[in-house]
Formats: sequence, C-alpha cells, structure tokens
Amino acid sequence: MLFVDDEPGVLASLRHSLEDRRIGWDMRFAVDGEEALELLDDQSVDVVISDLRMPGMGGGELLAEVRRRHPETARVILSEPADREAVITAIGPTQQYLAKPCAADDLVTAVDRVLSVRDLVADPSLRAVLGSVESLPKPPSVYDELLTMAADPDCEIADVVRVIEQDMGATTEVLHLVNSAFFGLPNQVPTVARAVVLLGLDTVRALTLVGAVFHPGAPMPPGLDPRALSLRGLGVGVLAKRIAEVEGWASEDAAAMFLAGLLHEAGLLVLATASPEGWAEMRRSMHLPVVERERIEREVFRCSITDASAYLLGLWGFGETIVHAIAGQPAGPEDVHAVPAALLLSVSRRLSAFEPDHLNPSEDGYLDAARLETWQAVADDLSREVAAC
Repeated sequence: MLFVDDEPGVLASLRHSLEDRRIGWDMRFAVDGEEALELLDDQSVDVVISDLRMPGMGGGELLAEVRRRHPETARVILSEPADREAVITAIGPTQQYLAKPCAADDLVTAVDRVLSVRDLVADPSLRAVLGSVESLPKPPSVYDELLTMAADPDCEIADVVRVIEQDMGATTEVLHLVNSAFFGLPNQVPTVARAVVLLGLDTVRALTLVGAVFHPGAPMPPGLDPRALSLRGLGVGVLAKRIAEVEGWASEDAAAMFLAGLLHEAGLLVLATASPEGWAEMRRSMHLPVVERERIEREVFRCSITDASAYLLGLWGFGETIVHAIAGQPAGPEDVHAVPAALLLSVSRRLSAFEPDHLNPSEDGYLDAARLETWQAVADDLSREVAAC
C-alpha cells in the first residue's frame, strides 16, 4: 500500500491508526507525487491512496500517471467533501473516492474490498486492461446527446435519465460516482433517476463538459448492442429484486440485488473492446445456456464476463453484496458453498433467459424445490406484467 499526502502529520496519523495492519500490509508513504512515482517504479504496489489537493502534482494528476505506467495498481483518492469540483477533474483516473477525514476502519474496508477481487482475474495482462479503464465504452451518440443537453438551460432531469439509462457504460459510471464514499450517502442508490437527482443537473453538466464520465471511450466492436445489454441487465435486476423482496430480505439487500443484476455484464464492454476477435467468437454462443456460455467466455477472454464485472465493480467500490453475487457466477442449486446472493442472481439470469430446464432443486441446500417454485412464480408474474405493457 502506498499512501501519498503532502502533510507529514497526516502520514504520521495514518501510520499510527493502521499499526495493527502491518502484519498483512506492506505500507509505504510519500510526501508528493514525484516521490510516489519513484517508489512505484522501484517495486510493485497493489493500491495507491492519495490526497487530492497537493502542491505541484495533485492527486488526480498522480493517479493519471499511475494509470498510464502501472494500470494494474488500484487507485484511490482522499478528498474533502467541499472539493466536488476538484473531484470531477480527477474522475477519469480514479477508481474509488473516500471523503476526508476518513476513519481507519473505512479506509481498511475500502482497501480490503479491492484486494478481495484480485484473484478473480489471474492474468496480469488482463488485470492491466481492466485497471486501465478510464471511461467505459459507449456509443458516441450518448455523449453527443448529453453534450447538447448540457448547453440547454431548459433541459429536464427526465431527459438526462432517459439517455443514460439506455447505455450500460453510462449507467455504471454514474452509479459508481454517486455511490462512492465521497458522497457519504447512508444507503446505496440503485437507480439512474435517483442518482441524477442527487448529483443535480449542474454536476451532470460539468461531468459531461469535462468528458469525465460520459466520454465515449474506446470504440465498440461490431454487433455489441449497448441498449440490448442494458435491457438484459434491467430485466435480471428487476427479477432479482422481486425475488429478494419475496424472500424477506432487507430493503438495502434487495436494492443491492437489483444493482447486481443490472450491472452483472458491465465487464463485457471492456473485454469485447479489448478483444474484438474474442467477442466475435463469443457472439456465436449467445444462444447457449448461461453455464455453457461462461465456459466459452473463459476460453476466449481468459476470464468470464461476470469475473471481469465483479473485478471492475470491486475496484470501483461497489457494495460487498453486489460484488460477491456477481463473482459467485455461475452458481447452481447443487453448489452448497454458494452464498444466497450468488444463487439468487444466477437463478434470475436463467429465468430471465427462459432457462428453467437447467435448474434442478437441491435436496438439502438453500435452493430447495419449494423455494425454486416460488422464484419461478415470481418470474412468471413479472413476465405477464411485461407482456401486458
């Protein structure tokens, strides 16, 4: 772990508050960006945690250089809540945002969450590809529409929401930002509509004008339809949330399952653009069952789409329930070690794809015949509602 802050007192406080982590963490400290980059060039670093405002090279500039030189290193910014404008300028290279003052427990939780997903992607070159993401690929039309709206004083929130919701990349990025610890919200924000309201139109305009969130990014390969990807995620997310509610899960956990379903294929945007050949081969298997598709994904991409999604969302600080549910794919009733969230997401994916024949209840596990029948009934009810619309 490399901590960067121009105030020696802050670094001394970090040393003291994180003393009990010295057994598991090899911690280094730098007083400016130049010293930090020298340390990074000399040894491998898993996570960089930098103050935002520093004389000379600021935190955003430092993390941009870390992203360029060492894309496999996770990047975290510490900033005062009042520095919202400065945070916007640092959004591209930053993967997580923590608000100052940051309690030691919150810092440890954020770093542990990053470390917990590293084993999902074993290939160092693939880690570098995923870690170098500055803006998820999206159609240029999304950016163009939002740019037009940014210049329109009469633009309404509903118009902005409509444009963002139709694209998986834009949806992921705006939810990433609003759910970061920088905003300090007590509960997860599961919808684009709520996220835009909380951010405010002025912030959305600023994000658009500086190209921090809605920039098109790398061009998408032929045949990758972002709207279809978003609609598929929305269908899985709505069903997962409905099932969680029927199961009596807490409202925040049900909201987390909606996000897990909504974003479980976000990693495809990166994998497909990084390997158009792999995507071309993957397209030919889209008609196959979920489990068979994931076997092929590992062959062509060197990891599954859900592994890549969980890795990205873990780096970006999404909640533990969301990341674990996606990382646990594919999960079947026979998997006694699967957490309920992973099972719920897996079943929601299959029922949304009309694959009930591939689900056999467990005799002594979580997903027994009665529970599976209940979940199937929820899916049938939702299907009838959609058909009626």
